[in-house]
Amino acid sequence: MHLPTKQSDSISDIAIKSRSLTELFLQNLLPVGNPVEIKVSNDIFANQPNTRLFHITEGQVFYRVRGKLVAILEEGDLIGLTRSLNLNEGVFSCVETVSLVPYERDELIAHVNDDIKLQKNWAHYLVCNIAFYQQALAQEIRAEFQPQAGFIHFNEGEVIIHQGDEADKVYTLLDGSADAVCDGVKVGEVHTNEIFGALAVFTRQKRIASVIATSDCTVLAVRKEEFVDLIDHQPQICLGLIEEMAAKINQLNTQLSAKQ
Repeated sequence: MHLPTKQSDSISDIAIKSRSLTELFLQNLLPVGNPVEIKVSNDIFANQPNTRLFHITEGQVFYRVRGKLVAILEEGDLIGLTRSLNLNEGVFSCVETVSLVPYERDELIAHVNDDIKLQKNWAHYLVCNIAFYQQALAQEIRAEFQPQAGFIHFNEGEVIIHQGDEADKVYTLLDGSADAVCDGVKVGEVHTNEIFGALAVFTRQKRIASVIATSDCTVLAVRKEEFVDLIDHQPQICLGLIEEMAAKINQLNTQLSAKQ
């Protein structure tokens, strides 16, 4: 996947990550039908069930919103997921022959839920895909669309989250590293691809700790309303997040016990 115009390194990284995760998710998952070839179509998903997904094996697919081209999908990309979850609106089309392998959304989700390792990647995959499409919209339809997700760069030592602030966003660390600090004491670390800042969103409390970049890093910020929307559509991703939160709490308890 890529934008029809020049794109940032962050968006390129997300596209590469998304494609590698797609390959991982589809491993050992059987298609729900034979591969199909479509020569020309104004709407590839017309007359398809709402839960249909397509894995592109050849050709290019164009994603348009209100007739405006905002993204181009190609070999290795999975299309239809955000559509089937009602998390994005737009039309997928093609002007030359494209080869597609059909999959069923619910079978993919069940497949992911059966594998703990895949579960931990699922939330990251969905958030990054939503962010990609929103950035595509923001770049191509600026006058009509204000993005709810965005990429933010921080230098080493800068504060990503301030303790005591309102929890209005959930973050994913795309590259770099950061520390969680409470009342001046380090209580945890944030690693690449980790989602952080969700606990305060779930509990509706203010930030209980600051997050400070320990190297130059890039984060993806998603508004809490959209993250809650994602959880509503995909409640099973909470499992991986809860496991990560539990690990952080155990780490904090260990540190407190050692100090006592």
